[in-house]
Amino acid sequence: MSQKDDPVAAALERFLAVVPQSASGTERVPLSAARGRVLAADVTAAVDDPPYSRSIMEGYVLASSDGAIASTEQPVTLHVVGEIPVGSGEAKGLGPGKAMRVTTGSYIPNGDFAVVKQWDVTREGDQIRLTRPVGKGENIEIQGGDRKKGSLLLAKGHRITPADIFLLASQGILEVSVAKRPRVAIFSSGNEVIPPTEPFRIGAIWDCNSYGLSALVDEAGGTPLFKGIIKDDFDFFAKRLKEVLAEVEMVVISGGTAIGGRDFTVDLVNAAGAPGAVVKGVPMRSGKPLVLGAAGTKPIVCVAGHPPEAARGFNLFGRPALGRLLGETVEAQTQK
Repeated sequence: MSQKDDPVAAALERFLAVVPQSASGTERVPLSAARGRVLAADVTAAVDDPPYSRSIMEGYVLASSDGAIASTEQPVTLHVVGEIPVGSGEAKGLGPGKAMRVTTGSYIPNGDFAVVKQWDVTREGDQIRLTRPVGKGENIEIQGGDRKKGSLLLAKGHRITPADIFLLASQGILEVSVAKRPRVAIFSSGNEVIPPTEPFRIGAIWDCNSYGLSALVDEAGGTPLFKGIIKDDFDFFAKRLKEVLAEVEMVVISGGTAIGGRDFTVDLVNAAGAPGAVVKGVPMRSGKPLVLGAAGTKPIVCVAGHPPEAARGFNLFGRPALGRLLGETVEAQTQK
């Protein structure tokens, strides 16, 4: 489906055109706090991976020149001079005519060596007999075979996943530079909306959107700041919105789409400053309440008051906008 035929994609394109793709600041965080954060700079490998050559089999390490000539007709006999246990970084005595016992993960020194599987040799005392050829580097994971020191691990704008945490820790990288979390103001609106801390009364609705939207903002990488329940008073709301915009990087408003026949949120966003509302409803199920725009470079996302639609509206438009404010390179997938 082309964007022309997809109203959600078309609305998202218009909206994101007024949202800057850059972080408002950076900070360094420990790896323990890095999951879900967006990288503010490329991260490169601190060491080769693997950091040293190592055996991938249990068996014996030997000079590849000895292993290359072995056959059933002309077996090669080698003297076992010791063992390289996992955790050791030495191979004293290894050379032509010699072999050392290794296990999976054992260090293999630089040079022309090979590892023969233990079941491919016959051992008698301190000697092994090899009856099949073994090529240079066979059964050895070569130092830097996966990546070299200095190669790109993770690019700027990448959102860190648990798998990335494994990778970074394996490189000894325990701190990363990330985009600061944008501050996101959240308003609930409507004369009928009351805090859930108040006793319920007929005709009222407990405010659950501020809690749910705060959770979504936090999950998307922002810092949610609930700024209260605003009644259907346009002038007061417009004044309060301008005050809050001076303190945050983004605003999310739930409810209050049309009051008294007026396009309340459209006028509200326009009153906040240029460019104002750039999307005034989306031709989709429950899309009329969606009003999207910006005051300067600060996006404003207005979603429906009905909680499932509030969540859907944020995921469709608020989450990608927040990704841009974080400098994220891959924006959230449009959820239909």
